[in-house]
Amino acid sequence: MTITRRTALAGLGALGAGALAPGLARAQAPTILRYANAGAPTSISNQFNEKLSAALKAKTDDALSLEIFAGSLGGEQKLLNSLALGSVDIYNGAYTGTREFDALYSPYFFKDGQQAKRVMEGEIGQKASAVLEDRYNGRLLGVGRLGSFNLMLKEPISSLSDIKGRKIRSAQIEGCLEGLSFFGAVPTPIPFNEIYLALQQGIVDGVLTALNPGVTSKFYEVCKYVVSADFGLALDKEVISSAAWGGLPEEEQNILQSTFDELEGPEYYEVGLAQKSKDLDAWAGANGPDSVIDLPTDGLAEELAPLNKRLADEIYGPGAWDMIQAA
Repeated sequence: MTITRRTALAGLGALGAGALAPGLARAQAPTILRYANAGAPTSISNQFNEKLSAALKAKTDDALSLEIFAGSLGGEQKLLNSLALGSVDIYNGAYTGTREFDALYSPYFFKDGQQAKRVMEGEIGQKASAVLEDRYNGRLLGVGRLGSFNLMLKEPISSLSDIKGRKIRSAQIEGCLEGLSFFGAVPTPIPFNEIYLALQQGIVDGVLTALNPGVTSKFYEVCKYVVSADFGLALDKEVISSAAWGGLPEEEQNILQSTFDELEGPEYYEVGLAQKSKDLDAWAGANGPDSVIDLPTDGLAEELAPLNKRLADEIYGPGAWDMIQAA
């Protein structure tokens, strides 16, 4: 177990339970949850969790906090496996390997982050969350609305049809794979921590990933162009292992959950919205103004609707797409 468990005063472990003097208080060691994400420490996701940790410490008088491992423990699948095994207590990332979450990444599955939040708070979100417990023995704390998924390309395009035949790195996420295939690209799954080298070596012609981690990981050094139009919505899952959750007193469970909920809007979603223009400016600053490609998006939602309806109704049940649209 990787959680720092609350233990008795030093030396008391050698005494029998009956040897404790009446009323003797038990010393409590701080609980430090091991948090892991595959991205750089400066990404919005990891900065959010730094703030979450600080808020938890303040609310619990230093009794509860996170130890941050950012980009140092491997790719997302490895981190999820570590969560299931108990060597990581909290996982944050896009990938889950579950159809219920993967479908959400298809381009124009949601109109915006506000709709995504409403959907994830309803029946569809509950169905998706239940799968995490079955597969990884984890409990969903919440979804962090990171911002947009964007195409980053080594050669320019004038329309999305131009990505036909190009090898585009994607996470092993069904919505991303389906979206790229819809436009004729060749989706090429590569772990996030291997993207830079894959671009540098020409293994892929581009990458589809969340914009902010792409910038903080300096993909602009090995990939000149970025398409400013969204190609999906980045929804990070924040998952705590069931063992770690069960090891917390109920009061600290409530504090952890409520603090995540309080901070997600201003420190995740709003930061992500504000950061997009800064990230595009950073890309342009590295590669010139022509490196940011503006493509028209009129009609794309309608064009992709049949794909998204098929995914929604197939995964969540008949009528799911209509439920999402109503949200």
